[in-house]
Amino acid sequence: MVIALFLLSAVAGYLLLGILFAVVFVLVGVEKVDATAHGSSPGFRLIIIPGAVLFWPVLLRKWLKASKKKNHD
Repeated sequence: MVIALFLLSAVAGYLLLGILFAVVFVLVGVEKVDATAHGSSPGFRLIIIPGAVLFWPVLLRKWLKASKKKNHD
């Protein structure tokens, strides 16, 4: 039972962080990671929210890498 509660808490925490990240990413970060997303429609941004929630560590890494690259240019 303890293991199940731990796993459930870990998944809930991961998803909570993912939701918080996805909101910021969809509003600001998507344009930094992918230049073609500049000026994208609200519909596109809504569509990418579930993926951003699930893959937030990967997208965060890409966003940070894009920011570093832009700062060095």
